[in-house]
Amino acid sequence: MASDSTLDSLSLPEQVVLLGLLTAKRDGEVPIQTHNLRRRCERCLEDADADVIGSLNEADVMRSLYRLEDGGVVEEVETAKTSPTGKGRPAYTVAEESEAILEVVDGDLVGAVFD
Repeated sequence: MASDSTLDSLSLPEQVVLLGLLTAKRDGEVPIQTHNLRRRCERCLEDADADVIGSLNEADVMRSLYRLEDGGVVEEVETAKTSPTGKGRPAYTVAEESEAILEVVDGDLVGAVFD
C-alpha cells in the first residue's frame, strides 16, 4: 500500500513513469523492464505533447522507480530475463489499483494518454 505522502507529492517524471506502467498493465506487458518502460514513457510524453520536461533519460526513470518503490506504489518483480551481459534486469509493476494512481496523476497527462 502506498503512503499518502508519496502519492500526494509525485513529481512530473514520477507521474509519467506511473502512466507508462499503467499503459503497460493495460496492454498486458507487466512486469516491464526499465529499458522498455523508458520507451513507453517517451510515447506517453509524445501523446501528451508535454514540452514541460522534454524527455526522460534512464536515470530519471530509475530515480522515479526507486522513489515509487520505496513509497509502495510500484513493485520490482523477479524475472528470468537477463541482459546481453548475463546480468539480471529489474522489471516493475504497479502495486496500487490503477484508479487510485489515476486520481493523483495530472489530468491532462491522463487524458492525453488514455483517451
